[in-house]
Amino acid sequence: MIAFLRPIISWILVNTLYFGGIITAIISIAKKAEWALYLAVALIPQPNVYHKLYSFPYGKDFIDMLIIAVFIGIFVNKKGFSKSDNSVIVLIFLIVSYISVWNVSLNFGLPTPITRESQVLVIWKSYCVMIFTYFLTVSAIKDEKQQKQLVVIMTLVVLYVAVKSFRNFTAGASFVDESRDAGPFWVAGLGSNHYGAFIAYCFSFILGLFLLDKDRKRKWLYLAALIFSLHPLFFTFSRGAYLAAFSVLAVYGLLKDRRLLVAVVILVLLWQVVLPTSVVERIQMTESGTGELESSAAARLMLWNSAMDMFHEYPIFGSGFKGFTVAHISEHWSDTHNFYLKTLCEQGLIGTFLLLLIFLGALRSGWKLFRGGTSQFQRGLGLGFIGCAIAHAITNVFGDRFSYYEMGTYFWVFWGLTDRGILLMKSAKQQATQVENSVPVVTGKAMLEIPRRKRV
Repeated sequence: MIAFLRPIISWILVNTLYFGGIITAIISIAKKAEWALYLAVALIPQPNVYHKLYSFPYGKDFIDMLIIAVFIGIFVNKKGFSKSDNSVIVLIFLIVSYISVWNVSLNFGLPTPITRESQVLVIWKSYCVMIFTYFLTVSAIKDEKQQKQLVVIMTLVVLYVAVKSFRNFTAGASFVDESRDAGPFWVAGLGSNHYGAFIAYCFSFILGLFLLDKDRKRKWLYLAALIFSLHPLFFTFSRGAYLAAFSVLAVYGLLKDRRLLVAVVILVLLWQVVLPTSVVERIQMTESGTGELESSAAARLMLWNSAMDMFHEYPIFGSGFKGFTVAHISEHWSDTHNFYLKTLCEQGLIGTFLLLLIFLGALRSGWKLFRGGTSQFQRGLGLGFIGCAIAHAITNVFGDRFSYYEMGTYFWVFWGLTDRGILLMKSAKQQATQVENSVPVVTGKAMLEIPRRKRV
């Protein structure tokens, strides 16, 4: 019976999503720009869901349709785009990346990047939309209530994805590379390392909120997401994700809760005892018993040397966006397995400098809101984004966890929420200052001029 009903239920849900998305886009343009943003953000990390819409008319452009609806709605019902402290640097970063698309086209004789004939431009378009969600979030989300709504939606998505991984994936007693959990990202051609990095930075963000947000219902939601996220965090077997999560625990222990430092000490001393056997085996695989690097680590070193050779050839502007992949296509090398080296060889010193400014700007935003937020929720956003930025920066040492649309978008949405919090904080301070200045202070000579009542 269940087998009979499953395709019918799936058909109903997919059709509801498609036509409901169209209605949501229309409402977003006319009245509620944030609605289409909510739906887009819910779908982006779930390619296994939105790929089912590809059979519908313009189904492949479904999320683009939602993004466009948010863009138009911001002008129609949000009074235009808001400017944050980081708007300029993010915009420059985006523009330089497009210039890099022209650079790779000129260096390797590729089609001019102005039409879909340029495959590099098609890839860059998704990269651009990912970063552009920062501006959409800052501008479409106007108050704390909407911030909370978007946070709840994103936490529910992380919880759903983690629960689904928990139900569908069974880890063996020992580590087997073919059995690693890739979550929903396998549909988009991404692997377990990408999924592990996504879980690591989302886990960090949610943990920051859990430590400070006082709302009981949201706290239970955060806790459920954190508990279930441990499963994919462990069983993606991503050593970069392990290091990121461990580092964030240490930072949170120093900034907020010293009990987390106890957990860090326990992990340092007893990790071979408290962690699952398969995870321990994965960590120990970095070197063999003779001290030689295992195959994946050794391959990374070879790729890194090749990236440095390319950087020496194109030191200032780099070889261009996706230049490493284009130059090594005959060798079937698609990535440097280190995003910083990838940026160095593809966008040179200029692009690498801008990338570092992006991460520094993200940390600065988190710190500002953590220290000066007007509510515990706002401070939790700030702390969570500090951890998110640290985890994202660390996982990119081990591969490109930055430029893929499906797994990278939440970083920019988290940043947009954080910078909207900073704008709310500044607005509250300005209002308090105005109220303070508007209250007349009666002192000195003015007191003498106050008329006295005559005695009767």
